[in-house]
Amino acid sequence: MSPFTTSERTKETNPQKLAKNSFGPAQLDSSHSKGVVLHSVPNSISNSVHLKVCGLPQLTHTIPLQNCRVCVAIPVRNEAETLPAVIKALAQQIDAAGNPLDSTLYEVLILANNCSDRTVHICESLRECYPQLQLHIIDIYLPKADAYVGKVRQMVMDEAYRRLSLIGLQNRIIASTDGDTRVSPSWISALIREFDLGVEAVGGRIITRRAAEPGMRSDISLYYLRRLGHEYLSAQLECLIDPQIHDSWPRHSQYNGANMSVLATMYGQIGGMPLVQDEEDVALYQQLKRADAKIRHSLNVQVFTSARQQGRATGGLSKLLQALAHSSRKRQAHLAELPQITESRFLLRQQLRQIWSAVHQGQCFEIRPYERTAELLAKQLGLCPTHLRQAVEETATFGRLVEAIANYQKQKLDLQQLLKATTEISRANMQLRARIQAIRQKQNSFEQDNPYIILQTLQQIQAIPLFSFTR
Repeated sequence: MSPFTTSERTKETNPQKLAKNSFGPAQLDSSHSKGVVLHSVPNSISNSVHLKVCGLPQLTHTIPLQNCRVCVAIPVRNEAETLPAVIKALAQQIDAAGNPLDSTLYEVLILANNCSDRTVHICESLRECYPQLQLHIIDIYLPKADAYVGKVRQMVMDEAYRRLSLIGLQNRIIASTDGDTRVSPSWISALIREFDLGVEAVGGRIITRRAAEPGMRSDISLYYLRRLGHEYLSAQLECLIDPQIHDSWPRHSQYNGANMSVLATMYGQIGGMPLVQDEEDVALYQQLKRADAKIRHSLNVQVFTSARQQGRATGGLSKLLQALAHSSRKRQAHLAELPQITESRFLLRQQLRQIWSAVHQGQCFEIRPYERTAELLAKQLGLCPTHLRQAVEETATFGRLVEAIANYQKQKLDLQQLLKATTEISRANMQLRARIQAIRQKQNSFEQDNPYIILQTLQQIQAIPLFSFTR
């Protein structure tokens, strides 16, 4: 049952009229002692943010084929050993019927930076081996201060954007993978099918080749599988509680540089790849969420990547595997947040999405249920009800609203106290499975929980974070 009922528009029934939707994203001022203070700032999706083609350096000197749908961007450094398999997989793509894919549908950009091995020479040799593949090699040397993966991936993805602009950005796709990653035989065709369904970004499935990695102990692999299982179960629970039509179940939760893609138009709209030292893929994902981009976590778009613990860049999978190896050596328990908190966060976000959508998408609802829901949400989020309503009404995108609240909570909530609300990850996975089964049974029997009752039951917890504190 929705907390909103059909009636006159809120702006007509509310004595204190809602602010017009002319404000930009909210910023929450944590210095205010009574709650959240919202400041109006320029809209995050504005012309000033849009990536300007004319300001980008020209790294290649050809024009893509007019038929090109996908430009694959790969930053590499000293990947002479792995690149033959990477390029072979890209050169031998097939369509949904298993036939060789039209090679004019895609091109590949490899940006080799500061290489001291035979990476560039091998790339040039492979271009001769696969003449049908539209392969472009960019060999550059960057000063040490700029020679980091965030900068290099930004450069190659910006070049993909610039090239696609030469033939028109509409329906073109920028795809990213890595120099130690083999894409699946149908990777390109699966990407195109997903985007043709109307999404604006796709995070594909990343499968690690743990068995092929020397020194990968079975206990580290077990820790990693439990973590993946927790992410998978959390995504399943999220789809049950806060479903999105463009990202329905089955799905996963990954959006990483080894297998991520975005519409060229959306890439330009959000200002391109954010420039950060590492975890640039996470920064891009956050940028897309701020813009309320339709992101699909597809199981059909798959790649196979190495499980090396000494990566070419800081952060990412190698850092995670190092952390898991350390935990294993120390015999430390692998912790996850309590499933009750995970479920509560999804529920609060779903209710928050409902009231934001009602205000911003012209839905009809009564003001009293709106205020009642906002009051309950504010209490569970640790916010002042008045300021939460103000944030809901003035924030241009739902993603910006969630981010602003989460940032405020990170400053105000006692993280040490939150970390006590954890359990061993295998136990958390077991509880998540049981809860998913219970929700499905309830849905199959057409039982519906009253959102007011659910929200009120959460009052036993002081404040529920809109962010996961154990990832």
